[in-house]
Amino acid sequence: MNEPIIVAVPGDLHLTEPGLANHRDAHLAVDEINRLVRPDFVQFIGDNVQDATGPQFRLFDELRERLAVPHFALVGDHDVKDDPEARGFRSHVGETYGSTSIRGFRFLRLDTQQARPLGLSREQVEWFRAEVDSAAAAGERVVVFQHNYPYQIWEDYAGPGIDEWRAVVQTRRIQAILCGHTHYWQVANDGRNVAIAARSIGDPEGGPPGYMLAYLHEEDLAVLYRPVGERGPFAMVTHPREAILATGPAHIVRGPDQVRVQTWSEAGVATVRCRVDGGSWTTLEVDETVGSRWSAPLHGDRLGKGEHSLEVEVCDREDCRSLRSIRFLVDPTGRYTPVPRVDPLVESTAFC
Repeated sequence: MNEPIIVAVPGDLHLTEPGLANHRDAHLAVDEINRLVRPDFVQFIGDNVQDATGPQFRLFDELRERLAVPHFALVGDHDVKDDPEARGFRSHVGETYGSTSIRGFRFLRLDTQQARPLGLSREQVEWFRAEVDSAAAAGERVVVFQHNYPYQIWEDYAGPGIDEWRAVVQTRRIQAILCGHTHYWQVANDGRNVAIAARSIGDPEGGPPGYMLAYLHEEDLAVLYRPVGERGPFAMVTHPREAILATGPAHIVRGPDQVRVQTWSEAGVATVRCRVDGGSWTTLEVDETVGSRWSAPLHGDRLGKGEHSLEVEVCDREDCRSLRSIRFLVDPTGRYTPVPRVDPLVESTAFC
């Protein structure tokens, strides 16, 4: 069985000058990713710089050089300001789209800035379609990274190649579409695909700056947002899948199952416990071979059909605690059709 994959996705950086708040926060995020998270790779999600100038790209170069893990970067609209051919991005970062296969997943990086304000070239659309089909033939699950979020409020998700993009994602199975651009955090399930927008590090809306963590393992997908500067232990519920991330019957509980949790802590985790629907607490057992993975039985056969709550509390060796709550789905018949929804609901933004 393949090991899980963990990806860190910093929000849009919008780098301009050294020493400003977003530059300091970007360094804090990278330092914590190196020291504590140690993901399989980091994916910068676009709008890495504000004005696409040489000095700004050099700031981004210096930030990327600090990383102790592999990384990739997308093009955002600010990365090609007054530079529609993305010459500055290419000279500092490399090609604007590409793919990487890791342990049963194919990660596709799209360039949604080949037309302004949004678009993909015919060549890239054909490449995208071929990559998704090739991944399916190879038995790989597909994750898409792109700067533009399909459900950005007060914008049109339309332009050259976008109808063709829609044809691909609505007729092939996509595990997740991970995005930036919005400045706010949001998870959207359109009834077929899950799209997630990471809150920006530069000019964040709706909360503090930070980075997204995504966990991928077979049919399990979990995400969380880690604010820059937050201290203490934190946890990700990796199974069961959170209700808003469920896109089919494989993502619901239908009988006896497990709660599985991934933890991170500077001080080391002492205990992890969980409870369902506000009931009694159950202590999770640690995987001694890994040390950061915990599990406990989930008595899905005793739960009624519908949506249920799951709380997970992590306590470190310094007695610092954090709580993670999700909702998950149960149907003993194994049937499920997702209803479109977003979380949180965002109705206004200062950036569109």
